[in-house]
Amino acid sequence: MIFHSLDFLLFMLFVLAVYWQLGRRAQNLFLLGVSYFFYGYVHPWFLYLIFASTVVDYLCGLTMARFPEKKRFVLWFSMVSNLTFLGYFKYFGFFVENVAELLRLLGLPSFTNTLDIFLPVGISFYTFQSMSYIIDVYAGRLKARENFFEFALFVVFFPQLVAGPIERAITFLPQIEKARSISATDVRDALFLLVWGFFKKLVIADNVAYIVNKLFALEETTFALAWIGVLAFGVQVYADFSAYTDMAHGSARLIGFKLSPNFNHPFIAASPAEFWKRWHISLSSYIQDYIFLPLFFHFRARGVRYGVEKGLLITFFLIGLWHGAGWNFIVFGLYHGMLVIVYDRCKAVTPIGIRESPWIRPFQVVLMFFFIHVGFLLFREGEIAYIVRHLSLSPFATTTALQDRAAWFLFGQTLLWSLPLWINTAYVHVKDHLFRAPESRIRTALHLLVSALMFYAILVVRGDSEAFIYFQF
Repeated sequence: MIFHSLDFLLFMLFVLAVYWQLGRRAQNLFLLGVSYFFYGYVHPWFLYLIFASTVVDYLCGLTMARFPEKKRFVLWFSMVSNLTFLGYFKYFGFFVENVAELLRLLGLPSFTNTLDIFLPVGISFYTFQSMSYIIDVYAGRLKARENFFEFALFVVFFPQLVAGPIERAITFLPQIEKARSISATDVRDALFLLVWGFFKKLVIADNVAYIVNKLFALEETTFALAWIGVLAFGVQVYADFSAYTDMAHGSARLIGFKLSPNFNHPFIAASPAEFWKRWHISLSSYIQDYIFLPLFFHFRARGVRYGVEKGLLITFFLIGLWHGAGWNFIVFGLYHGMLVIVYDRCKAVTPIGIRESPWIRPFQVVLMFFFIHVGFLLFREGEIAYIVRHLSLSPFATTTALQDRAAWFLFGQTLLWSLPLWINTAYVHVKDHLFRAPESRIRTALHLLVSALMFYAILVVRGDSEAFIYFQF
């Protein structure tokens, strides 16, 4: 079931009608039931996998609590179990394809890959979420939970189940275990988030997707058309993914939960490190806390030379691999890892007066905007040969008048569709100066007006509906 569908609207109305009539424990059982229904709506067999993962980590948590001397073994058992599920469904086909290709390159007997493994939606998200529980129990940051139903609800909570944000057990389980309430302000904010999310998905992302798909499908392209396609994809992927996050936040808010932030206007980042503090925040902070920091302390304790750089490259390799089974995703991760390292080296030799000057930041943002979109090229284009083609195109090559007109037209369309995103970024940074009180009547009236305009745009200029990009991860 997808958010931007009539099925979900009817589903959500039913959930709200029943949910707020129940007590906390009954609410949790009801949410668990509807979350399983939501996840298994199209492919019921998905439920077997997520239920198995839930049972394994629930029992591992209890075992750690009752037999603390065996908790290291139990941690490894949980990690191996979860990563085996993830590795088989997400990466095994990729591994087999590359083994077959390597054998052919070596002139050895090979085989034709006939595996067609169906990737369960959201498996990367709920696997990482469940593993956070086991890791925190092992580290003593969290007590193992005995209530199976509440733990299962943490794993399968439907608003953020399919595409995040990745919630931590240490912050989300307490919300499940306490009574919840909702205010008029919560309802207002939730509805605005839902409308804004629908607008970003149906009006911005789906309309820009038409430009992206056409330009990336060209057999013969030009420098301008190729990079307008990359720019358009940057708009699409941000609008698409942040739209899901907003819908998840809005849906959760309507049932009394608050989710972790996942985006904070990433296109105004001035450095790679800042970008990853603004983009897919729940993943980057997860990887930082559970992978990079342990690696950093491990390397430092052993006096490993260039330990920080090695830790960063391993971390970003895993970030790239998390996104998908493809060499382009691995290159995407390593590219961002190298960016962080190069920026840190440059920062170390740049005078503090220059790097902290307010006048230099606009130039840093523009430069980082370019680097971000080089990364988006790696992210979008699955064929390494096409990535090389894009990067080798010359801006000075001769083009036809028709190609020039098409480039300018598509560039103008991309800017037009992205304009609401830039207006929102500007508004967020000036709203506290415009409105002295957060609940000002002018501010509320403005939100109502904007919501009405967005709703009208959804009805009139929505694009052809496409699946959320991050459903494939």
